[in-house]
Amino acid sequence: MTPRVASGYRAGLRSSTNAAASADYVTDVSYTEYGSAACTLGVAADNTVFLAPAFTVDGIGVLRSSDFGKSWRASVPQGVQNSRHRPYMYFDDVDDRLYLHAGRFDALSPHPLRTGFVLGVTDDRGETWRTRKVASKARMDAKVFAGPRPTREGRITYLSAPTPFSMRVRPLINVTRQMIWRSFDGGVKWEVAGGFDIDPKNIPGLPSREYVSFGKGVVGPDGTVYIGGRYGRRFAVAVSHDEGLSWNVRMVPGSALAKYHNALHFLLHGSRYLLPESMAVDDDGNVYAVWPDRDGLLHAAWSSDGAVSWSRPVVVSAPGVRDARFGAITATGSGRVGIAYYGREKGRAFHGFIAQCRDFRTGGPVFVGGKYNDPDAPLFPHGFCSGYPGFALGRSPNDNVRVHFAPNGDLLTGAVMQMRGRNRQRPWAARSERTEMQAVLGRLGRIGRD
Repeated sequence: MTPRVASGYRAGLRSSTNAAASADYVTDVSYTEYGSAACTLGVAADNTVFLAPAFTVDGIGVLRSSDFGKSWRASVPQGVQNSRHRPYMYFDDVDDRLYLHAGRFDALSPHPLRTGFVLGVTDDRGETWRTRKVASKARMDAKVFAGPRPTREGRITYLSAPTPFSMRVRPLINVTRQMIWRSFDGGVKWEVAGGFDIDPKNIPGLPSREYVSFGKGVVGPDGTVYIGGRYGRRFAVAVSHDEGLSWNVRMVPGSALAKYHNALHFLLHGSRYLLPESMAVDDDGNVYAVWPDRDGLLHAAWSSDGAVSWSRPVVVSAPGVRDARFGAITATGSGRVGIAYYGREKGRAFHGFIAQCRDFRTGGPVFVGGKYNDPDAPLFPHGFCSGYPGFALGRSPNDNVRVHFAPNGDLLTGAVMQMRGRNRQRPWAARSERTEMQAVLGRLGRIGRD
């Protein structure tokens, strides 16, 4: 598509308003032509971009591009390629190590709700992989992330997952605990670190019918671990200062999330509840959180003291956006943040939105960004499709949007595009397996940059 000129807007307590942008930026999109689902993203130090999952004719894999999405190459790890159940990718840009996992459905498992994950790890960007089974107590919805150790040199890789299952359908299935595993050798050996309670009936002050769900974690420069998520009607952050052994859950003041009704309502509107990529931390250790409120506006707040106290939440979705889903946030430098999300304006169609702010810690922070998809080809032309109604048929829900700053300064996001209706005009590569969704790469960059 032809790049679109980005616009500026100012975040406010109740809404965002148009504002003059401080620099000229454009947004654009790359169509990968590969089928996908919940899209995850990574960016290397040389600006190589990774997207996953990619549903190829050879199985599930990772896409790699060295030219910001003009061309893609798929890599399929042996042992992971035949599973589509909640695949998730994480790229450690410090160690240049790529992780890809998928949940396992063992036909004769003695513990059908505790089958763990097949984890593929590569140190050469997908040329060769090593795979192993990890986190046997969990079932699905695991997130991988890494960061420095708090008391000594080296890095820790964490894997966090709800146990025994990710979806709560009481009284048949009840999520009880968020478990955290850790590895000190880049994913070769894993051990249980700790965890925290996510069963509503065990949480004081929370109705037993409420919904609790946590997403991806981030690690600060001092080794503190933060995992954000839904704690009933509030946004909360679980914090660990001892490499995941013990945890303290803290509420974010002023957060107000959509009300949870029941399991059927979740299957139809689960994208209003889940917060999979809601945390970020910058180079100074400032922590950032993003979430949609009960009216569908995207809010964000920040903390300078390790999630103890927080700024007042402000609306960070663009003016005119009436309904935001799966907001994701990233941070770098000192206060520079980027966000991405699916957003609806007028009508039923959902578009891909991306924006960045030079310093979110200022009063009335100004963002610059906008839609990155072609206006005539929205990502979801007929309303947002979360994928949960088809979950029983083995389909992967579309509950991830990832956003990341590239070393050259561009802001990138990974998302999916629904391939039915008029969006079927998009081409598909012959080597790809046709599915309902296609992986796309959104981009926000300066005008004139190649």
